Amino acid sequence: MTAHTEPDLAGRAHTTRVVVIGGGIAGLTAAWECARIGMPVTLVEARGRIGGDIETAELDGIRIDLAAEAFSVSARPLGALIDELGLHDAVEPAADGSIAVAVPASSTSAAGGPLRLVTLPANRSGIPANTWATPVRQLVGTAGVWRAYLDRLRPPLTIGRERRLGALVRTRMGPRVRDRLVAPITVGTYGVDPDDIDVDLAVPGLSAALTRVGSLAGAVAQLLPEPSEAASARARRAMLRGGLSRLVEALAERLLVLDADIRVDARATGFSPTGDGWLVTLAGEGEEADADAGAEPLVADIVVLATDAATTAHLLAPHGVQLDTPSTCVRDVVTLVMDATPTASPARAATVYPVPGTMAAASVIDATAAWASVATAAGAGRRVLRVTLDLTDQATDPVETAASEVQRMWPELGAVRAAAHRRVILSPPASMVGHAERIAAARARISAVPGIVAVGEWLAGGGVAGVVSDAVNELERVRHDVLWGRS
Repeated sequence: MTAHTEPDLAGRAHTTRVVVIGGGIAGLTAAWECARIGMPVTLVEARGRIGGDIETAELDGIRIDLAAEAFSVSARPLGALIDELGLHDAVEPAADGSIAVAVPASSTSAAGGPLRLVTLPANRSGIPANTWATPVRQLVGTAGVWRAYLDRLRPPLTIGRERRLGALVRTRMGPRVRDRLVAPITVGTYGVDPDDIDVDLAVPGLSAALTRVGSLAGAVAQLLPEPSEAASARARRAMLRGGLSRLVEALAERLLVLDADIRVDARATGFSPTGDGWLVTLAGEGEEADADAGAEPLVADIVVLATDAATTAHLLAPHGVQLDTPSTCVRDVVTLVMDATPTASPARAATVYPVPGTMAAASVIDATAAWASVATAAGAGRRVLRVTLDLTDQATDPVETAASEVQRMWPELGAVRAAAHRRVILSPPASMVGHAERIAAARARISAVPGIVAVGEWLAGGGVAGVVSDAVNELERVRHDVLWGRS
């Protein structure tokens, strides 16, 4: 009788060397998922700090995130990570989740003139549950409301249902609802036209509800939470008191406790096969090559590419992997602390999306309305605003432009007390038409190279919660292969 031999799981983990290229939240999560089971991990980041788009700074005495800020607590992997890192008590649900659309104050308003904010009624992705609601009329006019009402007279979609959100809304409710309620949200959030958004991914269950109910407005009404559940739904959007950098710092601290090697100002220039693994070459900041820099190459059994799509494609090209990199949207994010009178706009939305073409701003988040802790820190005489700009003229001063844009909405705002500017790259969202198919094809090509794994926003489809979930899922597969062998 042959004795059953248990696999040496700890030994396999301790002899599997991992190099993670990229120190954003995807790379940090991937490094943690490996280090926590005993794998030796080295993380390299080309910039002088880790965290990627997660960065917290003190502006006029207020700690505030400068780019990535909110996250969905309904995503289990992120919630579990926050709990594991001891940050559960720092989670702060949104104080206000309302959304407004910015339109010119009047039909005769000159370009650059004052704006009017219209808070959206109950909706899903901008599609109203009640087309007769006053805000809908304010945005689309009487003729637009009557056109939207025709939605109830059209037959339900049962065969060949429309996949694209913009086309569905235009067909059912008319172009003005699409352009003035739906487009502001998709363009403002993702830089994507609603015609490029998949209905079933953006609003799960909408197509089925439309078939049952027979109207788009009725379908949205069915999907809305009950009034008693509204507060709970809003609470699924949260931040960390003190900033999302606390998540980065906690991950880095845990990694260092587990003897992980974290290197900043270290750019990976490529990797080459060694027969049983990989050799990752490095160059320091501004240095031409590894040989000149004197940086010792890193030996790895697994290389995790936690970089943007273009960098990932560049690193994989020498290994015969050709990736179709997605188009991206570059935006300037300006965080402002501004003087405000105590009586300034008492009824204001936490997030404002302008009708596309109305402003240089794609979105404005009033952090003092969205988050109770920020409001407390700011007091009655200050407002904290995050303005995301679509700047076509690179000579434009982002801070001056952002301040001018918010004063069009809130003329009572005073001088800028402090400001920070960051440039970010938005990857296509997971709800974009064809995203799942493109990512499946990319990962199939990447997996053809043994020992190479890719994670990041361009694969996950954006958002801190989505990026963490994707990294956890990918590294779970890697851990399984290492410990138990490929299935």
